[in-house]
Amino acid sequence: MNSLSFELHGVSPGIGDEQRFVKTATDAWPWLDYIHIREKHLTTEQKIQWAYSLLYAGIPADRIVINGLCELKELEKHIFFQRVHWGQSNMATIQGSSLKKSDRLRLGISVHSLHEAREAEERGADYLFYGHVFSSSSKPGSKPRGLSALSEICSAVSIPVIAIGGIGPANIAAVRAAGASGAAVISSIWTSDNPQRAAAALRQALER
Repeated sequence: MNSLSFELHGVSPGIGDEQRFVKTATDAWPWLDYIHIREKHLTTEQKIQWAYSLLYAGIPADRIVINGLCELKELEKHIFFQRVHWGQSNMATIQGSSLKKSDRLRLGISVHSLHEAREAEERGADYLFYGHVFSSSSKPGSKPRGLSALSEICSAVSIPVIAIGGIGPANIAAVRAAGASGAAVISSIWTSDNPQRAAAALRQALER
C-alpha cells in the first residue's frame, strides 16, 4: 500500500521475541510498504528463518527486508527474499568501491551524515535511512538531527531518503514536506496495544 509514493517502513524493535514480532507484523503489514527484521543478535540463518515465518504468516516476500545481511550470495538460496538493509558497520566490511548485487536486490543503507549519504549513493545503495530526526526512545539521550538536516540530505542525493526516529501521525507530514520519500517507525507500532490501528493512523495522516 503506497500513498503517493511515500513509503512506510516498520522496523522490528530488536528484542528477540519472534512470536510477538510475527503477530505484530501480521496485524500491521496491510498499512505498511515494508517490514524490517532488525535483530542484530541473530545469525544469518536465524534472520532468514524469521523472514520465512513472516512469509508463512501471509506477508508477501517483497514486503520483507532483512537487516544486516552482508552475505548477499546467501539470498541466492532463498529466492523469495530480495530486500536487504545495512548499517554503517555492514558497509565497512564490504570491500570495493561499488556494491556487488543482483538486479533484483533492493539494498538500503542507514546514514547519519551528508558524507555517509553521498558515499552510500555512490556505492550503489537503492535508498537511505536517515535519522534520528526527532527525539526517539530508541536513542535515549541522543540529540535529534531535525528536519533541516533531513531536508539537506534529501536535496543532496538522487535516491529516496527514508526518515527514521520519533516519527508518528503528528509529525509525519512535516517529514514528507522536508523532502523525505518515506518514514520508518519502530516504537509507534511495536509498543502499541493495537498495531493495526497504529499503522493505519500513520497512513491516514499522510492522506489527510
